[in-house]
Order: sequence, then C-alpha cells, then structure tokens
Amino acid sequence: MSSPAIPAMCAHRPTHGGRVVPYVSFEHDGLPVFGGLDPGRRARAFENCLCQICELPLERWFYVLVRPQDVSVGYAPEPGLHPPCLMYSEKACPMLSGAAATYSPSGVISRHPAGRPCDDPACSCPMTAPTEESRVRAGRKADDWDAWMLSPAQYELRRDAQEQAMGIQLPSDPKRIRRVRVSPERMRALDMLAALRDLGL
Repeated sequence: MSSPAIPAMCAHRPTHGGRVVPYVSFEHDGLPVFGGLDPGRRARAFENCLCQICELPLERWFYVLVRPQDVSVGYAPEPGLHPPCLMYSEKACPMLSGAAATYSPSGVISRHPAGRPCDDPACSCPMTAPTEESRVRAGRKADDWDAWMLSPAQYELRRDAQEQAMGIQLPSDPKRIRRVRVSPERMRALDMLAALRDLGL
C-alpha cells in the first residue's frame, strides 16, 4: 500500500518509512516509535497550543481525537491537530485508518522499541515506561475514535494535582464531531439511535 500524500504544513517534518514522524512521537536512538508519545513533547504541545503532528500553532479551528472513554472522563489525552494533519493521520495511522485491529500485546514502549532490553542509562525509556492505560489496552481490540472540532476559545487544559496537563477539556458544544474509526458494534448502536430519533423517541 502506498503512503498517503504529505500535507504542505508537514513538509518540514522528518519521515520514516514514507510516513511523517509526528512531533509528539517518542524516539529511541533516532528512530521513531509510532504510537508512543514523548512526555516532554506532549507537555510542550499542550502548554503552547501546538499541533501534535506538525508542531505548528493551532489556528482558527482545530481537532482533538476522542474515544468513548475520553468522553466519560471529560478530556482528550492527546494534543490537538490541524484539519489537514487530522486528514493525513486518518490515512497514515493504522489505528485511525482501521488497518490495525488490536493494540500491541506488549504495549508500545514496554521495552526497547526493537524488542530488546535497553541498557543505555541516558535513554528516556524508563521515563516512557508503560502507563496504566497502556497496560490495560495491550493486546485489546482497537478503540473507536472521533474527532471533535473546537475553536481557540474552547482550548482549556485539564490538569492533575501537580498542575501537569493531562489533556484538553472536552466542551459540551463542539463545532463538529467527525467519525474517524467506528467498529461494527458502535455502528449498529449509532444506527439504532438514528432510527429512534427518526421515530421521535
């Protein structure tokens, strides 16, 4: 399968295997770990309102990627994206495109990305050890994803007790909700809700 066309605003980003390396991606020995977030870059993107793919400032409208469990806690745990960067990610990312059916059985950064133990004391691998969420989802069926379009006025960070950014607060009135990855089970539920609305129930 050929790689999708790279948007102009990502032309300055490095590529690997024909794909843009997102700004927030963790890197080990200069190699990107797609699906792994670098904590420092993630925090910088949150605090400076940067796109997680191209690193440029978010503009008039931007998207946040949202799973059903994110709605329940009220925030999106990843930085926002420009519309062109979202459209590119929908094609390039196996999780968003539907090419990957499950998460990695061992988590993204449970060990050295190549599967070997890392013996470099200066490496940030320990800092990027699997989170509780990554342990829970390891090997699990891939999540459903939506993209919520927000305005700059709706950019509000959710913070933990140490004032560290946990994610972007989800407002009650997004400009638009775009379905990105929808499982057959969720599609049936959405169809049922639509049918009930048509019946006025």
